[in-house]
Amino acid sequence: MLNKSRAKRFSLLAVITILLLSISLAVQAADTLVILHTNDTHARLEPFSPGQDAEPIGGMVRVATLVDELRGNGVENVLLLDAGDAWHGTNVANMFQGRSVVEIMNLMVYDAMTLGNHDFNYGQSALKERQEEAVFPVLAANVLDEVTGEPIAFSALIKPVGNLTVGLIGLVTPDTPFVTHPKNVEGLVIADPIARAKSLAGYMRPKVDVLIALTHLGFDADQVLAEAVPEIDVIVGGHSHTRIEEPVVVGNTLIVQAGEHAKELGLLQLTLEDGRITEVARELVPVGADVADSFQAAEIVQKWSTELEAKLDQEVGATAVLLDGERGNVRTRETNLGNLVADVLRQAVGADIGMNNGGGIRASVEAGKITLGDIYTVLPFDNTLVKIEVSGRDLLGALEHSVRLYPEQNGGFLQVSGLEIMFDPSREPGSRVMDVLVNGEALDLDKQYTVATNDFLAAGGDGYTTFTSAKVLVDTGEMLRDAMANHMAAQGTISPDIEGRIVAIE
Repeated sequence: MLNKSRAKRFSLLAVITILLLSISLAVQAADTLVILHTNDTHARLEPFSPGQDAEPIGGMVRVATLVDELRGNGVENVLLLDAGDAWHGTNVANMFQGRSVVEIMNLMVYDAMTLGNHDFNYGQSALKERQEEAVFPVLAANVLDEVTGEPIAFSALIKPVGNLTVGLIGLVTPDTPFVTHPKNVEGLVIADPIARAKSLAGYMRPKVDVLIALTHLGFDADQVLAEAVPEIDVIVGGHSHTRIEEPVVVGNTLIVQAGEHAKELGLLQLTLEDGRITEVARELVPVGADVADSFQAAEIVQKWSTELEAKLDQEVGATAVLLDGERGNVRTRETNLGNLVADVLRQAVGADIGMNNGGGIRASVEAGKITLGDIYTVLPFDNTLVKIEVSGRDLLGALEHSVRLYPEQNGGFLQVSGLEIMFDPSREPGSRVMDVLVNGEALDLDKQYTVATNDFLAAGGDGYTTFTSAKVLVDTGEMLRDAMANHMAAQGTISPDIEGRIVAIE
């Protein structure tokens, strides 16, 4: 179907200027299809700085500008698609369960999206509401109701685009129960995506000119899908955050993906002759500092940001005691706020142990009412809840790493739950921990323990390299601060104390 030797960059025969960025496109003809695509934006609605002193990039308010400019330059037969993980990830989205993102996507007139695992993060009731609010079809062919066996979203779509008929199949990663909180997918079955794709492709292939799989499976799984279901012309993927500059070709199937966080807009142009794809042109369009915000999209974000500020002032609970989050304390010793955070981690995912780096706690809270803004000040980072499995031996190594610099302040000093630790700072680093109890029992070096922590530590942050080889049991995608807010709302007034979880033998 595809002549690989004819795949090429956009021709200079016609130039479309998108703001300050020129993109060369093949001359528009009746049998061309332009696919614009995003994936793994994680609710990055506004531009953000990728590093210290770097100019802000990305953001859906700028992607909206690029899409409008492209459509406004007379480009025909355009599809705008999203490959999942769009609705969750930033405060302005999370506080409103993704409503702000759907409104932006409606403004941009997306043609379809597939669900990503983190689009389940708000639970099934909110997921259904977002689907109803979307003016575009939400696809998920392999996510089925456990009782009825019916898909919870559209399985597929056949859509006329100019003179062409395009088919779309939506597929969601089978890992979803492990990469969102399990409670978010209770009563659902994530069926084999390849089996579902084969069944749908067999039916749709004779009816369409171009068959697209819109997937949230990850790049490696997309390659397996392409080989198993050769009827698919194009796989527009997500989940692995892969930046694919030139289409990857498996058999006659093209695979594309556009990185993450709306840093770039994916663009793929197909030229068809006699029902065959004869030319392919590809561009990853940078969403850089030279791209202006869409006025309409920025207005929508401002509206939700104003509501966010009001929401942060809302009282979610109270504390009868000062919650100690002072920098010098959470980085050197047990504090009552550190205990609270570790307890929330542990309880949220049902683990043996909870661990949070002291450097992730950034402020104290005075006795009295606690607002949502207080929680966001204490826990300002976008850390999410992860449940891993760690051997007792590796756990001991992590605890040694935690106290190695004592009495110096150390952002990696662990605040813990389910543990009692005694250490001797007079001994050499690496041999300071004298005794460890796990829920009242002596640490067994050969036993496997479940540990609730944040994604920063699970990825080896603060030097916890032993965690990088741990088995990930659950990667919820739920923000730690959201779990804390939920805990506070359920508890009312709290009064955490120092319990002797971490004792230095002085």
